[in-house]
Order: sequence, then structure tokens, then C-alpha cells
Amino acid sequence: MLRAYHIFSVWMLACLSCLMAQPAFALDIDDVRVGAHPDKTRIVFDLSEVADFRAFTMSGPYRLVIDLPSFGWSAGSLGNVTASGITAMRHGNLEAGISRIVFDINKPIRIQNAFALPRQGDKPNRLVIDVEYVDEPAFQRAMGQTFGNLTLDPVNLASRDTGYSGRAASVSDAPPFGTAPIPASKPTASTKKPLIVIDPGHGGVDPGAVGANGKYEKDVVLSLAQSLKSELEGSGRYRVLLTRDTDVFIKLANRVKFARDHGADLFVSVHADSLPRPNVSGASVYTLSDKASDEQTAKLAARENKADLIAGIDLSVEDEEVANILVNLAMRDTMNQSKYFANTLVDTFNTGGLKLLDRPHRYAGFAVLKAPDIPSILIEAGFMSNKQEANTLASQSHQDRFARSVRNGIDAYFKTVAQYEQP
Repeated sequence: MLRAYHIFSVWMLACLSCLMAQPAFALDIDDVRVGAHPDKTRIVFDLSEVADFRAFTMSGPYRLVIDLPSFGWSAGSLGNVTASGITAMRHGNLEAGISRIVFDINKPIRIQNAFALPRQGDKPNRLVIDVEYVDEPAFQRAMGQTFGNLTLDPVNLASRDTGYSGRAASVSDAPPFGTAPIPASKPTASTKKPLIVIDPGHGGVDPGAVGANGKYEKDVVLSLAQSLKSELEGSGRYRVLLTRDTDVFIKLANRVKFARDHGADLFVSVHADSLPRPNVSGASVYTLSDKASDEQTAKLAARENKADLIAGIDLSVEDEEVANILVNLAMRDTMNQSKYFANTLVDTFNTGGLKLLDRPHRYAGFAVLKAPDIPSILIEAGFMSNKQEANTLASQSHQDRFARSVRNGIDAYFKTVAQYEQP
């Protein structure tokens, strides 16, 4: 990944230039409509001209994704089509010259067919996508199949568009920032192994949550992080660093600085949650948002971010510069990569047999997720307030299972990144 400050500055200037420019698109999308048929659901786009396209499905949540040459949008919103299973639609720039449309769908689907039709009489140029609703095994078998022949070309980071940040045309309330199915930018190809920085939460004078079994969160997450480090290094694919490998206190901002100073390609912070309700259990994965996804998440973020106060440092005072980055357009590209990684991790947790909370991918303003140029996630591995889960989190067998699942998610993430680096 590009790390030098002047390169990052060029990138931000390029992003801002894109905002101020008024692009002239060769392609316009004039209308979009959805029709239900006995054997399929048909989605039709009216286009100003016939264009190459690329359509595929993704999971976590279920999505239909369509890539097209950069377009102007005058189609408006879908209206109320929840009976079709579509819950939201959004669109935006993916990379220079390429735009993306995403449909969130509340059940598994498979693309039956996808084709372009040239203008015929009074009928405009059209892109037609036929999908059918299937069971989960059929969805998994079909996932990865791509329709269309649009090619995504790698471009220089400093000259690319700002990533998947377009306007939302919601059918129902979407989570903050929506979901980016594929990273909007890629690390620069390198012969070096990717560097993963693992951040065990809390430490030293900050014990974190105190478990129902009397154990401290700081000790449990350090053991989880060390197991993950061993798993990743044992694969031979990664370089790995821990922000702490002993029981020491580290400022939240310094955890981010550590990752940036070492040129990390991925940042994984490991925590364990606590609630007044001792029956709640399950893991969750957080990515950055300036708004929490629910009240529980907001309280958790506030509690974690106040950890620096224990050492006499008020984060809210010193964090103004980083907070400003959140509203900068350049931040969105990294956030999209983080969200893709989080969704991938949820999938591997499911297949790895780890219990998850409902809506396991959540959004919060965690200070340790604010690196502007490193995809970052925070894992709440479980609940210290649940005595059974606190004991499970401290067991070596569970820590090994946790490490394997996270490693599988990291493998899948970098496999996708590598595919999008190919010319």
C-alpha cells in the first residue's frame, strides 16, 4: 500500500478535484424497474446506449451487483418493491471509468440470465437481469459466477475516483454507509507478504471488561491475538506484528500510529464485550462509522474510546484531526475495503462454527478504526459478562478455532484483492 504522506496528500487532492468537477458521462441510466414473474424477478435498466456490464451476487448480506462504465443517473428510486425481496438500492463510482449498482436482497438469489438489448422502435437500449430466489446451498454454488464482459482495469491510486460513495436510493433504511461488496481500492502489488497488525485491546492499568469468571478482558484478548499471530505466521503467507505482546497500556491513537508507521496492509483489533444481561453471547465485527448502528453499539464505542482517560488523556480533545478525516472523501475508500473484509470475516465465522450475534457486522466510531489508509476492523470475540462464554474465550481450543476462522477470512480478503490487481 502507498504510505508516504505526500502520496496520500496527492490522493486527497485528486479526490477533491473529482468532487468539484462536473463529469460528462457517455452513458446515462434513464429508468430502472423491477417486475415479478412466476419463474423469476426481472430488473430492467433503460440506457442511453448499449454498454458492457458485469453482474454477480455476494453474501453477508445478499446482494446483486452490477458494474457499468461510469454513468449519469436520472432513474430516480425504485419505490416500494419489498415484495420482490429487494430492500435497498444504491450506486456510485467504483474506480476510474467504472460505476457500480448494488441491490440489497433479503434472501438468497441466483442470476438466471443477464443481457443487453439494443434500441428497438420506441423501446430504448436496455440491460436486463433475471434472478431467481433459491436456497442457501444453491446460492453458494452459484456465487462467483459472473455475467457480462466488462473488464475492471487497475489504475493509479492518486488518479482514481473516490470509490463506492454514491447516493443511496433506499427502499428501506440501510445501515450507515451501506455495504461495499468488493474493495474499492487495492494495495499496490508487491513481492512482500502482506503485513497484518493485530491489536489486543486494553492492557496495563486498563483491564477492560471483568468477566463473570473473574478473568480480565485484557488477558483473554492478548491470548486470542497471540493465537491468531501464530496461525497467520504458520500459514507462511503473512508478516504479523502485535501492538502489544505484554500487559502494557497503549494509547488508542498510538495503536493506529503503530500500524501506519509499519505500513500495515490490514489492522485487526481484538476485544471481548460486556453487558448487564448475562445471557447474551456471540461474536461481532465492527467497521468505522461516524454513527453507531444501534444504541448498544453507541454505548460500547463510547466505553472503549474512553479507555485513554484511565491514563489521564482525554481522547475527545486530542482526536480532532482524526475526526476531521472521517468527513473527508478520501476516507471512504478505506472504509469500503474494511466493510468488505468484515463481511468476508462474518462468512468465515459462520463456516468455522463460531457463534455470532444477530446482525454481526456493525458500525461504530471506534478510535482504533480511524487509520485513513489501512482497512481496519474490530472483533468483539464474545461476552465476558456471560460466564459460559467467558470460560470458552479463555480456552485454548476456542482460541485456536477463532484464529483459524480469522485467518480464513484474511485469506479470502487477500485472494479477492489479488484478483483485482490482475491486468
